[in-house]
Formats: sequence, C-alpha cells, structure tokens
Amino acid sequence: MVRKNMLLILLILLTMPTVSFAAGVDYNSLEFRAVISQLDMQGHADHELSTCTVKKVYYDEVLDMLKEGKSEDDIIKSYVNEYGQAALRTPGNDLNGVIAWVMPAVALVIGTIIVTRWIKRIALRENKKELEIINWNSETDQEIFEKTIDEERRKFF
Repeated sequence: MVRKNMLLILLILLTMPTVSFAAGVDYNSLEFRAVISQLDMQGHADHELSTCTVKKVYYDEVLDMLKEGKSEDDIIKSYVNEYGQAALRTPGNDLNGVIAWVMPAVALVIGTIIVTRWIKRIALRENKKELEIINWNSETDQEIFEKTIDEERRKFF
C-alpha cells in the first residue's frame, strides 16, 4: 500500500508542469513594472498601450527577456547598449548621465550671462549716443554736467 501511494505521488509530481520563477512574469509583475518604468521606449512611454504599437513591442520584448531569466539590470543594459542613454527616461548615474543632468543648468547660466552683457552694451551705446547729441562748447561744461547728474543720481539712491 505504501508503495502504491509513493508511486502515485511520484506520478503526480512528474505529470505536473514545472513552475519556474520566470514563468510567473506578466504585465502586472513587479519585475516587469520596474524595468518598464525606466525605459523611454523611443518617446512612446507615455502613450496608451492599446493604441501604440511601439509600446506593445517594448512590452513584449521585456516580457520575453524576463521569461528567459534575464535580470532587470541586464535588460536595461541591453537597451542602453542598443539605443544609448536615450533609451532611459532619466539619465544614468555614470559620467555621461551626470553630464546630461548638469548641461542644461550650465547652458542656462552661460546664456543668462551672454544676454545680460549684450543688454548692457546696448544700453551703454544708447547712453553714449544721448550724451553725444548735446554739443558741448568745452570739456569743462561736459564735466560739470556729468558731475551734476551724478550728484542728482546719488540723491535718489
């Protein structure tokens, strides 16, 4: 009797389909969501899955890779190797990623400096033109006028 039960249990175990970790991966699994949340999908990450064929292709590729047993890091690295940093929604933590984060701020500061200097030059040119409009009889008259203007300016500041 014990022998029959053991054979029956062995037969049941052999006929059951094998369950692996990767077989349980689907669109709702945490591993899948973690990988998909990092990918930009060529600009289609915010599109609806039901209408975007590119997003469907990405979902299927990631799901297949997870079922093959690849880790999240391996999948992300494969997309970065194929498409570069543009494959990710946010730049990575390596040197290229840091440069990608810093460059917009640097460009903004440099642009602000250039525009500020340009505006100052234009303002100085117009001020000089206004001063040149007055025909001075002598340099002393011009100096007296400039000193008077400076004194009046100091009263207000």
